Amino acid sequence: MTEMLTSYDPRTGLPVGGVAITPPEEVPAVVERSRKAFSEWKLLSHQERRTLLKRFKQVVLEEGEHIAEVVRSETGKPLPEAYSIDVLTGLTVMDYYIRNAEQLLRPRRGGSWPFVTTKGWTEYHPRGVAGVIAPWNYPFFLAMIPTITALSAGCSVVLKPSEITPLTGQLFATLADRAGLPSDLVQVIHGDGVTGAALAESAVDVLAFTGSTRVGKQVAAEAAKRLTPVILELGGNDAMVVLEDADLKQTARAALWAGMLNAGQACIAVERLYVVDSIYDEFLTNLDKAFDLVAVATEDERDIGPIINPPQLDIIEAHVQDAVDKGARVLRGGKRALTETGIYFEPTLLVDVDHSMTIVQKETFGPVLPVIRVANESEALRLANDTRFGLHGSVWSKDRGRAKRFASQMKSGTVAVNDVAVNFIVPTVSFGGIGDSGYGSNFGQDGIRTTFCYPKSITAARLPQATSKLLGSWQPRRGLRYWKTLAKILFRW
Repeated sequence: MTEMLTSYDPRTGLPVGGVAITPPEEVPAVVERSRKAFSEWKLLSHQERRTLLKRFKQVVLEEGEHIAEVVRSETGKPLPEAYSIDVLTGLTVMDYYIRNAEQLLRPRRGGSWPFVTTKGWTEYHPRGVAGVIAPWNYPFFLAMIPTITALSAGCSVVLKPSEITPLTGQLFATLADRAGLPSDLVQVIHGDGVTGAALAESAVDVLAFTGSTRVGKQVAAEAAKRLTPVILELGGNDAMVVLEDADLKQTARAALWAGMLNAGQACIAVERLYVVDSIYDEFLTNLDKAFDLVAVATEDERDIGPIINPPQLDIIEAHVQDAVDKGARVLRGGKRALTETGIYFEPTLLVDVDHSMTIVQKETFGPVLPVIRVANESEALRLANDTRFGLHGSVWSKDRGRAKRFASQMKSGTVAVNDVAVNFIVPTVSFGGIGDSGYGSNFGQDGIRTTFCYPKSITAARLPQATSKLLGSWQPRRGLRYWKTLAKILFRW
């Protein structure tokens, strides 16, 4: 009898559908089917692949509202948010790579000085079968990023969605089939961590994982046994820094939005908010007032949505309680919301926060904004960099030059100046973390070249006989005096 995986709506706790679990022992066969699909897909020209992927994008556009409804049914997030973040940004990254893959993967010419009789270039070839393990917080968008990048590079894809959002994951197979993509080019497998481990242990040629730091380390360790390349987009503990010359009203609104986005269940959500002492009180007044704009379980524009994964609620509560026990004060929220159904945590504003508190040291992944008063810009930078994570950060100042200099000194893979979380949706520049936030890059040239392709460097002699006579690298061999003289001629200036 086929074992089923049931998906639940976190707003109601009711089941919304189910999928068949993929037995772990069947994963190698799935990968082999994917390899066969890859062997045909890689032979297509960029133009031929582009034509098929444009159909894929068109189907996603046509089914956008339905996709958002499925995302909402499994995550509980408001429908406009499900469409704008999961669907619209998914289309954005699809459009970018479909339009630009050929150019991004063109051979790169390299100089050969001082070996003037030799020319060289680097080609970029698809790695093969790409394994994708996607998370539950943005189940369509975060699965689409590696999927479309891999396909554009010439790879095939085996996608393992989160067991919390399997229906959204299954959409990828349905949409690919409707778009007319080759059979088995995009396959979806289902299950919990056991299924994910089976994929990591399989013969995939590259693995893209998005999720927690703890599981990411396990995936990397397993992949290392086969020397499988891995890209890890892991947790964040993102710092937002407000300098004394920032627009306080605008910045307060931005902090609220980035802290409450998807009920704080975003890797680029603001988790630590540093405010310079001279404007701290005025900023806090603006921020406290801004909290009137958000709520839970209201089913209107104020609703930030529920906690998607029930165990996450315990982590949020523990972090807030630890902060209060160590001297923090709750200005807003601070507890789970009392609703008839669903799992919600009130939008929470904490003050008198310091670095002794767990909420500052670890990722909370909930609708909590801890505010930290700092003496000046120097202290703000020191504390912003006092973290094991390094995914995203932001700095706010009317002096753009000052803000850019500050951003360059932040220990983070991505930083926004007078904006926040925007790096998450701009596919033209790389997106990736450092430290416990992972390694490797999505988006841009790096995302397609270094993750889903391998470089092949080729050299060719312009005039083979001249090479032999000038450099003496062939017979007859040259003596030391010859090589010393040649070095002086070549590098005398």
